[in-house]
Amino acid sequence: MRRNALGKFFSRAQVSRLEPTIRDLAQRLCEKILVVGEGAPFDLTTAYSLFTTDVISGYCLGENLGLIAQKSWQPNFREPLYAQLRLVYLFRFIPFLKHAGVAMAMITKRLSADMETLFNALIIDMPNYVKKAQADRDIGLDNSTTVFGSLLESDLPPREKSLQRMTEEGFSLFAAGTETVSWALTVITYHLLTQPALLSKLTADVRQAADDSVEPGQLPPWAALEKRPYLRAVIHEGLRLSYGLASRTSRIATGEDLLYRGQWTPRGNSASKKVELVIPRGYAVGMSAVITHHDESVFPDSHAFMPERWLDEKGQHRKTLDRALLAFSKGSRSCVGINLAYCELYLLLALLTVRVFPRMQLYETDEKDVAYDHDFFNPFPVWNSKGVRAVIVG
Repeated sequence: MRRNALGKFFSRAQVSRLEPTIRDLAQRLCEKILVVGEGAPFDLTTAYSLFTTDVISGYCLGENLGLIAQKSWQPNFREPLYAQLRLVYLFRFIPFLKHAGVAMAMITKRLSADMETLFNALIIDMPNYVKKAQADRDIGLDNSTTVFGSLLESDLPPREKSLQRMTEEGFSLFAAGTETVSWALTVITYHLLTQPALLSKLTADVRQAADDSVEPGQLPPWAALEKRPYLRAVIHEGLRLSYGLASRTSRIATGEDLLYRGQWTPRGNSASKKVELVIPRGYAVGMSAVITHHDESVFPDSHAFMPERWLDEKGQHRKTLDRALLAFSKGSRSCVGINLAYCELYLLLALLTVRVFPRMQLYETDEKDVAYDHDFFNPFPVWNSKGVRAVIVG
């Protein structure tokens, strides 16, 4: 029901109308990185998250949070998001705690900076955003052109428009709209800066797109950028190694038993044997994008960043691999914001390639800072990672 109410805002046509705003924010982030990052190391994911949060907040509220416009990288929405993600397995394995999440934040907010940040986001900031959307609607300032305004104007039951329910929806939209794209861009940036040959190929592809544009020298629209084969390959490979959600997502067959047929190689054996199992109806079956994205039969040398795997012998997109890319899930439960995410990825990565990457260097960062180590719903690197850091030089 809520998905239907939200779906129209994230259609390709609707996102295309938002493209000028996304492009402007991408330009502003590039300018900020070049100025604030000069000679001063900064966390790439945090920087990219300012862009993604400003995009989704502006779309939800009608006015973005102005994170790019602030002088530094703080404050940002990534910190309260991570504070919540670190609690996700408590909520998963001790389910009743999720109903006490707000109370827990109130009680424990003084125990850590993470909990205080989470408290502020859940109890103060997000409810205030919802209240502002309600107030704007009441005085006629919102004509249902924002996500929050549309939900408030919709025919959803009153309980679905309560302050608590709208606050939860807002936090979910901000979280989904902030982290997936910013982490994918971080993974892409790391691999491009450590493999200059790949960056050279991407730069040539993006510059060709600018040369072929209606306005030569200017980057073309999102629809044209999608047709650039190497840019598309880099983005798909970045999504493959950033995973989207890293935890197992479950599906339940409620009306039938499932019959599984496959191959299994017992530990210590070289030969596989056929397996046939019946999974009774009502049982959850879970898998993760990490498992699929490292299937060596589909993605040989799966831990390597190889955009070329997405190109066929004619240098065009290899569509047969798309079915194995689960960064946005698949089917009826796929990410509602997939079009917005792709628009952000194409526009910002193209701009970074021609404006920022020529002057960017990694700072005290290696592959352990981007490689999957564990998950709190989203993928995380090793515990002692200081993040993927970079500095602007020259």
